[in-house]
Amino acid sequence: MLGKQWSSILFLIQEISAVVSITINIILIWLVLTKSPKNLGAYRWLMVYISVFEIIYSILDVILAPQHFSDGPTFLVIVGTKNKLFGPETLTLLNAFYWGFFGASMAVFAVHFVYRWLVVTNNRLLRSFQDWRICLWFSIPLWYGMTWICTGYFLSAPNESTTDSIRDSVKAMFELEFNEYIYLGPHLFDRKGDGKVDFHLNAFATILVITITIITSLTIVLIFGYLCYARINRLVATTSDSLKFKKLQKQLFYSLVIQTLIPFVLMHIPGGIMTAFVIFDIDLSVYSAVLSMTIAIYPAVDPIPTLVIVESYRNTLLRLLGIYSKTNPMGSSLADSSKF
Repeated sequence: MLGKQWSSILFLIQEISAVVSITINIILIWLVLTKSPKNLGAYRWLMVYISVFEIIYSILDVILAPQHFSDGPTFLVIVGTKNKLFGPETLTLLNAFYWGFFGASMAVFAVHFVYRWLVVTNNRLLRSFQDWRICLWFSIPLWYGMTWICTGYFLSAPNESTTDSIRDSVKAMFELEFNEYIYLGPHLFDRKGDGKVDFHLNAFATILVITITIITSLTIVLIFGYLCYARINRLVATTSDSLKFKKLQKQLFYSLVIQTLIPFVLMHIPGGIMTAFVIFDIDLSVYSAVLSMTIAIYPAVDPIPTLVIVESYRNTLLRLLGIYSKTNPMGSSLADSSKF
């Protein structure tokens, strides 16, 4: 019964988060295209790219209403088939695309930080964001996503061993018969009656892909994040660039730091814990649903720092809400609060 209660809460969070995510990201896209500072450059296209990515991610999440489930050495993404628009085969494919979006998000973070470093250092590679080569940068998350799609659909496809292992636990937890859901996920090993253990190479390959993706994403973010921080501090101390440019770079950097903490807390940490528990054969059971909830919340809160920290976007929203004006003390204090 506990599993059904978690499921009800999860479905509500997924629906609310999808509405919030789509609304906020559409607003951000409008602001980026119409209210961006002139010296923002190609960064506006990167922000639009990320917002479109998060809108699609939210739509997919609410269509599937996926549930993450950990049962010892098994980790599944379960999708119920009742009251769905699509049949089991299509839902399985969409489930694989859901995996792909999670993997692609890891690359989005990395590209984001590399771009910020190119801007603050005025690196010559920055020109690659000004012409057709920007498509190459934008294709990196797509390649990550395709890797995860193939990992989920082929390496973690349903099989007799996994089904036999999880059939009873899923029924006991969620009161779902086997024909009422589809799943994708690795089942690392089986314990035989004689004490022997049969390992499944495909499942370990899945865990390897997940681990490498998370580690490489975090490594790039930490390295280039530190380089951006060091460079911006030096930039502020010099007079070779305009005050407006340096102020904008600081605003964007702090926005990026907060936007990185959000997926780190909502996606990297829960995903890493889930992977570790599966490797060490620790049963999370219904509490695996926490990962489903945090993933659903992520695209709804991720755009907020940009809306709040970038002054031109914030002031536009405040004006639309009737809060900000040049003579409004409240608006002035808010406008000055991020003059870093």
